[in-house]
Amino acid sequence: MKPNSKITYSLIKIGLIGLLCLFMIQAGRIDGHAAAQEKTAGQFYMVSVGVGDADLITVRAIETIKKSDIIICRPGTRKTFSRYLDGKTFWKGAFHAWRTHDQDCAEIKDPDKREKCRKERAVREALMARIRAAIQNGKTVSVLGSGDLFIYGGPYRWYRDELQDLDVKTIPGVSCLNAANAVIGKDIMRGKTMHSAVLTHYRDIDKVAENQPTLIIFTMHTAFADIVDKLKTYYPPKTPIAIVFYAGYKQKENKIAGRLDTILEKTKGMDFPFEHLVYVGDFME
Repeated sequence: MKPNSKITYSLIKIGLIGLLCLFMIQAGRIDGHAAAQEKTAGQFYMVSVGVGDADLITVRAIETIKKSDIIICRPGTRKTFSRYLDGKTFWKGAFHAWRTHDQDCAEIKDPDKREKCRKERAVREALMARIRAAIQNGKTVSVLGSGDLFIYGGPYRWYRDELQDLDVKTIPGVSCLNAANAVIGKDIMRGKTMHSAVLTHYRDIDKVAENQPTLIIFTMHTAFADIVDKLKTYYPPKTPIAIVFYAGYKQKENKIAGRLDTILEKTKGMDFPFEHLVYVGDFME
């Protein structure tokens, strides 16, 4: 090889090494950028703050709230848990626009209801867009709700349905069922006829009561007399029944107990609040 050929070869070699180093540096920058993006990725939480009094919130819920940048909650929740919410950004939730989340508005024949559906969908879509943008920008967003967010949790479950691609994380909390069980003070799975407990709604009593399990009935404004009349079809007249009011509120929670053949007399003239659960079953004997 001639001397000038050796020089050319050396220059080419140095150039290739330089290009390789540059490529490695760029790759490192890309990996570092990706790692930085991953490190700063946001998170969306659904947080139960318990039911009733503020002292039923869990430590995990408090820790999640503290690390959140943006909070979506009702005004009452914000007031009750204000000690944990200093410095947070608050967004208005779709708490009155959830009922139509699983409906096809175009299929609704009534024009007023169809328009209402479309407006509610627009509210949800606007909120979802804000949440997605916040998560993409590395923010932690938390929706706060009371009780178990997936027991008749209509105002909350739509978030998981429509934002499931965000890896939604749920923080559990004390539900009205937990609080009411404490007021009842008996093992709901220790019935004489069956060792089973069923959470149900008034309209499904006919589907689940035939074998006389313990029933915990979420009444949803159903007239109490109608519930008792339906239960008498499946349970003996002397079957114990109890109503727990304001479960989780230490100063207000109370219980009225009786039997299917006496409870209407005991509750005659009473105006039931929304916050009540009905228990029926021989586990209370």
